Amino acid sequence: MKTNQYIRNLLLVACLGVAACSPKVDTRGYTNDDNWKQEVLVGKSTKDQVMANLGSPSTRSSFGEETWYYISDRKEAVAFLKPEVVKQDIFKITFNSAGIVTSAGSYDENGAQSFGLVNRTTPTEGHSFGFFEQLLGNVGRFNHPTDSVAPGRQGGNGY
Repeated sequence: MKTNQYIRNLLLVACLGVAACSPKVDTRGYTNDDNWKQEVLVGKSTKDQVMANLGSPSTRSSFGEETWYYISDRKEAVAFLKPEVVKQDIFKITFNSAGIVTSAGSYDENGAQSFGLVNRTTPTEGHSFGFFEQLLGNVGRFNHPTDSVAPGRQGGNGY
């Protein structure tokens, strides 16, 4: 009897341990059915049609040809480990000046490039105050003698 209960408890702990290690899934960005990209026809679809079929893009280009991006990604993290990108999809649609689709293409995480951040800072003009200059800088700047009320006067409403 005790052996069966011991095995049952051991199996319960093992199942809970496996369930606790299941990955946390985080899906962000544009999600739609599998054939949504086929609704964009190069040379035929307009901005209005793309907006009606796909909705508002994740981001738009700031310069150059007008380009819309529909971005989605799926990340998984196990326990306390760093999240890992499992699936990423970027659908890029470029329009000409008349608002007609000139190109449409899809990119995944294999086409991504890593880049390093720049740690330089822009110098600012002027004087940088030290600790004591900041601490004592406002001493004597407030409550000038002209701001005080004359003795025997209440100020404000004249009474």
